[in-house]
Amino acid sequence: MKFILHNLRMIWSRFRSNGWVLAELFLVFVVMWFLCDSLGCLKYTFYRPLGYNIDHVYRLTTIIGGATSDTTLTNADRYLRALKKLEQEPSVEAAALCYWSLPMHGSNSYSSLAAQDTIGVNARVINTTGGYINVFRMSDDPQRPFVKTPSGWDNVMLSQAAFDRFQKRMPTFSLDTPLSKYGDSTSVVTQGGKIEAFRTYRYGSGAPCFFYRMDENLIKTHFTDEWAQIVFRVKPAADGPDYRTNFIREIAPRLDVDDLFVADAVPYTEQQLQFEVMNGDTDKVNSQAIVVLFLLVNVFLGLIGTFWFRTRRRRSEIALRLAMGSTKNQVFRLLAGEGLLLLALVTLPAMIICYNIGVAEFTIGRTELISTWPVEWGFVRFLLGSLGAWFLIALMVMVGIWFPARQAMKIQPAEALHEE
Repeated sequence: MKFILHNLRMIWSRFRSNGWVLAELFLVFVVMWFLCDSLGCLKYTFYRPLGYNIDHVYRLTTIIGGATSDTTLTNADRYLRALKKLEQEPSVEAAALCYWSLPMHGSNSYSSLAAQDTIGVNARVINTTGGYINVFRMSDDPQRPFVKTPSGWDNVMLSQAAFDRFQKRMPTFSLDTPLSKYGDSTSVVTQGGKIEAFRTYRYGSGAPCFFYRMDENLIKTHFTDEWAQIVFRVKPAADGPDYRTNFIREIAPRLDVDDLFVADAVPYTEQQLQFEVMNGDTDKVNSQAIVVLFLLVNVFLGLIGTFWFRTRRRRSEIALRLAMGSTKNQVFRLLAGEGLLLLALVTLPAMIICYNIGVAEFTIGRTELISTWPVEWGFVRFLLGSLGAWFLIALMVMVGIWFPARQAMKIQPAEALHEE
């Protein structure tokens, strides 16, 4: 306590010069909080679990064209036969056929369901066969798995995000709550189990989806001539760098059906990268990272320079303290304590400003400055950003004090007394 009071008296005695340092630390804290918040949200969003797995997953590229030997075949017939052949391949663990329902694909369809006729939720529609969950290793209800859900649009499985939207508007909502098609109160849609939380992609938030299982009859009836997507998961032991080449050369010809030809099997990791580039996220994140790093370097150099110059100006004082019997460790603790105390004095006012900036951005502007990534604003996020900013600034202060202080401590006491 005496040490802190002594430092406070030293700061007050040099208030004119310390006032500028306090102002700089205040501005630096606000800027550093923004940088830590941005980078923290980016890292958190990018690395948190997707809720599904795309390792060892491939998407078939098919072509339909040319002369047909059976004019009675529809596109649905061709895709279903290709799917059956694919499921029989020894290297394939699971396969699925779907329509506008692949993650990170850009081809989507949406619809709305209602609870109690008026509480509606709009979500992406996943029309797919039962193998979809196994291909992407999503987590469904083991008591009511998706593969056993009755086929058709009168039976649905909600994703966790869709379930949460219903529950937010209707606290008593449960899996037993009957649903209807929005705008059609006479229809009845029965819920199955629930798909555990997953995200649209690495920069996305929770995905509200309605899962509908399709059987052969439904596909042949309602998707007669539509273009379908087929995805499959390869057994880990069979997958490898050469699998794609071997698949095209050996397996693809066996999957051809009439005038449907399998041209390629694209790893889903490539699909992920292409989607992020086409969606603009890669460029946006790269630009944001460059700006953040540029500001971080400038703040780092500026703050270190300030404390470096400030410590060098007190070279004679440092040497004089050594001449009067203080140890080097005592002098360094005194200087470091003064620097950290200056930072502590501006921390609370700066945090108040930072918190109000965050609240204003989310309640008024929702600009790209803070809401770039879908991380929910809250006190924990604010506190983590503030702690990160404080420790980074404290590190810069310590570096800015340590090196010039170390050099100043080498001065001879006689020289220090002479200068004094």
